[in-house]
Amino acid sequence: MEKHPEWNDLRVFLSVARLGTISLAGERLGIEHTTVSRRIDRLEASLGVVLFDRRRSGYTLTEAGNALIPHAEKMESALFEAIDESLGKEGQIQGTVRVGTPEAFGIHVLAPSLVQLRREHPGLHIELMAQPQFPSLVTREVEILVTLEPPEMGRYKIARLAEVDYYLFYSAAYRDSHPPITQLADIENHEFVDYIHDGSVSNRYRILEELTPKPLRGFTTTSVLAQRAAAAAGMGLVLLTPYVAQLDERLLSVFPGHSLMTRSLWIAAPEDLLRIKRVRFVWDHIRTLIEQHPEHFRLHN
Repeated sequence: MEKHPEWNDLRVFLSVARLGTISLAGERLGIEHTTVSRRIDRLEASLGVVLFDRRRSGYTLTEAGNALIPHAEKMESALFEAIDESLGKEGQIQGTVRVGTPEAFGIHVLAPSLVQLRREHPGLHIELMAQPQFPSLVTREVEILVTLEPPEMGRYKIARLAEVDYYLFYSAAYRDSHPPITQLADIENHEFVDYIHDGSVSNRYRILEELTPKPLRGFTTTSVLAQRAAAAAGMGLVLLTPYVAQLDERLLSVFPGHSLMTRSLWIAAPEDLLRIKRVRFVWDHIRTLIEQHPEHFRLHN
């Protein structure tokens, strides 16, 4: 090896490895894709190895590329920690943390809590991605992920946050204009409001089929908030968590006090990023937030 690789080349390498194409890496880094390609070539020449298999569909890591990942991530993490320490005042948390969450959790639970957080740490900036398709930890779209589907592989810290119960709701208008529901079997003849299941939302939201094998869907959407609005207007039955449903007083529980489905809520983050003070601080904030809302979540013992 003629010289040590430059950090900027390693940064580009990590971005291509995570995103799979030089064009996406260029967009993420704010540089031309030709510059990305040139830096990868230079890094490979510097190390004397081939890091990627280049295909029309994208770049995939070779054995040498996979071996380089943990070392490059350690350098990345060390740089982030150094920046953290140099910018942070005593007791203050500074910098940006990007958090991915389920839509309603991010909007109704996490977002309101950030006001006090911002007041105490004005240098901390949270970028919230609250959406039905969970963003990727692999590509570092987010530093922290609150999710129904914890990553199965990789160097991640994963913790179960709580159990979330789902109840069946309808509006008084729907109830009064349709056959009565006195037992679970009665729902087979009713229309439902549900997610669109075409890959635009997480498969963990495929819960309606567990309730009834062939549900009649009268309205589907990628948004749980749109589901709530449609059901409240009388469109059909809908499965929701209480903290989503209770924000519209038009929604009534079909079987009061009886949850029909339970899902586990998890939190995950790359292990190396949790050594960074601001990331660990937000991680702890989310875990504490769950504990503060026993009316919404059943803590996992």
